[in-house]
Amino acid sequence: MKKRAAVLLLAVALAVTLCPPALAAQPYPFPDVAEDHWSYTYVLELYEQGVLGGYPDGRFHPRDTLTWGQSFKLILGAIGEEEIPERELGQHWAYPYIAPAIDNRLVYSFNEEFLDEAPTRLNVARMVARALDLTDISGESPYTDCDDGYVVELYEKGIMWGTAQPDGTRTFSPDEPIAREEMAAIIWRMMHTDVSEGMFRHSNYWLDALDTVPAISFSGEQFSKDEQGRVAYSGGYYTHGIDVSGHQKEIDWQAVAADGIDFAIIRAGNRLYGKDSSGAVCEDSWFDTYMQGAIAAGLDVGAYFFSNAITVEEAIEEADLLISKLEPYREYVTYPVVCDWEFLGGAKSRAYGVDARIITQCIDAFCRRVAEAGYQPMFYFNDYCGYVKMDLSKLTQYPFWYAEYASTPNFRYDFQMWQYSSKGKVAGIKTEVDMDLCFVPYGGGAQQSDNPPEPEPTSYLPTEPMVP
Repeated sequence: MKKRAAVLLLAVALAVTLCPPALAAQPYPFPDVAEDHWSYTYVLELYEQGVLGGYPDGRFHPRDTLTWGQSFKLILGAIGEEEIPERELGQHWAYPYIAPAIDNRLVYSFNEEFLDEAPTRLNVARMVARALDLTDISGESPYTDCDDGYVVELYEKGIMWGTAQPDGTRTFSPDEPIAREEMAAIIWRMMHTDVSEGMFRHSNYWLDALDTVPAISFSGEQFSKDEQGRVAYSGGYYTHGIDVSGHQKEIDWQAVAADGIDFAIIRAGNRLYGKDSSGAVCEDSWFDTYMQGAIAAGLDVGAYFFSNAITVEEAIEEADLLISKLEPYREYVTYPVVCDWEFLGGAKSRAYGVDARIITQCIDAFCRRVAEAGYQPMFYFNDYCGYVKMDLSKLTQYPFWYAEYASTPNFRYDFQMWQYSSKGKVAGIKTEVDMDLCFVPYGGGAQQSDNPPEPEPTSYLPTEPMVP
């Protein structure tokens, strides 16, 4: 994939056209886009740069609709994509644009038989937003007929505005096709808008700071290594913990407890995440053995499910399995019951292309179910998922469990638990194990502060569920 890190102000001629083959820039020829037409400036400038062409009859046909193939070519040109394969004999003229469109995340899959079909305005908006490295994590929609996060991002950047109505509302018409004149304006704005303004960069994405999510409260100098080489915290209360799954096999829990570990978060199950897998839910066969051993050794316990839910129904299925597994241990569960949603496998993941809004709804549904069952919900994420695959602003009613393998955490937002290593060494466990610090006094573990805080009386059950 070859993409710019940002869309800067461009004054270059791109070898793209609304109607192949491309026409060389000549004196403005289009009588059907006169000087008083709303799109005249966009069409004129792009025509003079050799970006847009017209029809053989010398007209532009501004209200004609675009095809998928034309949209791919224009959008890829607007972001400076140059690695377009050569067209083979007999192929559709736009066939070489399919692979770059997928590589640049305009679409996640595409069948060439639709190249001459017309995408909807929502299709185009999503392609444009992804081409600009934007996500669907956004603010409130200005439209009465569309609340898609990508559409909202483009409105905030001034790239797609929709239509103002006489009553003062605004509509987007997401299911309507896109016209040539509209696409001319969009491409011009893509080429003349710095979408990075006011945003921060993570991986391949530009992101808005989430003002409603509390900023990180930790500083680097508060963390150090103790005599065992484990991370210690000087800023207040904390406990040492581990999280385990059947990968650890036999565990001597008495030895674990004697080695300074206060709590254990134990996996109850997982969902298969491969694109070609069944996506089935599986139980961890070691769960009961681990729970019984950890409880007998006097450790505080919580539990987690390795989620790959891509629908709310799947998330509830996972939560229900976890809750059923916990029932025999209800009185001993003092630490959180966790939705561990992870994105693994890249393009081969069944969650590839699933938008942050859907994943956020899944996490909310899972945690809501846990809260309704009387447990403390929590969700787990790493940098990529926390910034790109989840809208944390919609999940602040739940505690955050952040994963970053480092000596100090480096995250924009606050969290209540930190998984700082996957290569910990603990007595009683023969394999490497995940190491955690918890900054909230959930259970009765050894208190690492002379004056531990009292847990805040916060309800983690939202008043209303998120709407899919």
